[in-house]
Parts: sequence; C-alpha cells; structure tokens
Amino acid sequence: MDFVKAREVLEVIQKLDADSKESIINALNIALHVEEASKGFYEAEVEKTRGSELCAFFEFLVKEEEMHLEKVLELKREIEESENESLTKEINFNSTSPPNIHAIPSGQSELTAVLYALWREKKAVEFYEEAAKKTKNGVKKFFGDLAEFERGHVKLLEGIIEDTQNTSELIMG
Repeated sequence: MDFVKAREVLEVIQKLDADSKESIINALNIALHVEEASKGFYEAEVEKTRGSELCAFFEFLVKEEEMHLEKVLELKREIEESENESLTKEINFNSTSPPNIHAIPSGQSELTAVLYALWREKKAVEFYEEAAKKTKNGVKKFFGDLAEFERGHVKLLEGIIEDTQNTSELIMG
C-alpha cells in the first residue's frame, strides 16, 4: 500500500484494544492517513481527467473523502477529550449521490486510475471492517458505517469498470 504500509496497518489492527484510548487513537490516525492519501489521489485524477465525465466522478470522491476526514477528526477529538475510550455522541455520515456517467473513457490511463481507486477502496473497507470487529459501542458503529460507505465506493467503481467498453482489451493488451 502506498498510503500506509501493510505491516503498519496489520500491527495497528492486531494491537487494537477496544478498552484502550491510545489504541483507538492509533487506529484513527491510520484512518486519517488512508482518507488523506485517497483524497490526494482523487485530486490528482481530477486534474488528469479534466473535461471528461470521469472528472466529475473523481470530484465526487474528493468530496466524499473530505467528509470522511472531517468525521474521523471529529471522532478523534471526542476520544482525545473524553475520560475514556467511549464515544458519547453518534457521528453520522451524510449520503450524497454520485454523478451520472454516460461516456466512460476507454483509455489505458483512465482504466488504470479506476482500477487503482478500486484497490484503494477495497483496502479501506478491509481496515474499517477489522477495526469495527475489534472495537465496541459508538466506535464500533463508526468504523462499521465507514466500511459501509467505502463499500458503496467499491460498487460505483466496479460499475465504471463494467461499463467501460473495451476493459478486457485494455487489461489483456
């Protein structure tokens, strides 16, 4: 993983203790890094795809990652300011609609970007699902909700790949 070393993620997940404020903050720091790196990748793709419908999709993902960052920071602040590791208020994610994409670019670089985005989102889902399994109460719900949100991104990206006219030719050469 370019955004966080796989070993580091595994270590944080293995050490994640639902009763440890420090452990939960470590997991949230990884989440911040994941979301910041994804946002940066999508911002770069916005510039590369400017003028295409794919640009609007990457702009949508930038906004989604910004919202995730804001929510992770909100939870981190609440945990840091609390007496213990529990979450006292529910943190909700706002649901937004992705843009409609009619003409999907069929170039190698566009498909590579979409496939890489798909990989990133799947890795985020894995991390958030594991974090949800190892935490409890409001923190567990938060990570579960974030995993669900990222699963939505996976479905959208898979849809783009399916709708790309010459995917197999581009992949197989």
